[in-house]
Amino acid sequence: MKRIFLFLLTVLATLTAQAYDYPYLVFQTMDGTVTAVAVEALNITSSNGNLVVTNNDGTKTFPLSTLSKMYFSTDGTTDIDSAQTSDTTEVEVVAASGVSLGKFASFDEARKALKQGVYVVKLKEKTFKISVK
Repeated sequence: MKRIFLFLLTVLATLTAQAYDYPYLVFQTMDGTVTAVAVEALNITSSNGNLVVTNNDGTKTFPLSTLSKMYFSTDGTTDIDSAQTSDTTEVEVVAASGVSLGKFASFDEARKALKQGVYVVKLKEKTFKISVK
């Protein structure tokens, strides 16, 4: 009887783990840039040495030679698109612990100053969570 109970418990735990739904697919490039894409209506193709990811939010292209990691996540950790970070865009950086690390003249300047970890980057109208590896 004990064996049957343990077997059923194991099967139930396995089914519960498999039923978990991950809402994001995260891409990490060799330079540490992390981009999260919603998996709803996701279509992934490969063309001319690029990985092309399309969903309801639009299309993103990643050169295959620059990808270091791709994984599913419950967290929409993302990085700021280069189009949103001009050299003149001032950013404020806050550590995951909530401590303000100050303001930087540009995202690139802030990124160079940050150690490995998770940070919140605030622009004028948007806030992003980034991961520095």
